[in-house]
Amino acid sequence: MSTLNIQLPDSIRQRVEVLAREDAFVATVLSQRIAVAEADSYVRRRAAQGSTRQMLDILEMAPKVEPEERDRIAGALAS
Repeated sequence: MSTLNIQLPDSIRQRVEVLAREDAFVATVLSQRIAVAEADSYVRRRAAQGSTRQMLDILEMAPKVEPEERDRIAGALAS
């Protein structure tokens, strides 16, 4: 384990200190945030590899059926 020194506004520091009394709170929060950032980066990289035309071609292959009742958007117009 290592120590990390960071600058925080006093209001945030005080809240973190209170919550950090719970075991591994800060490490858990940081781990979750890192995972979200990495997932976002991955999705953006993958999206950059595709194209609108590819997406539309794939959507054209979907069956032309009405959605089940539970999947309908309230107020949406039927095509």
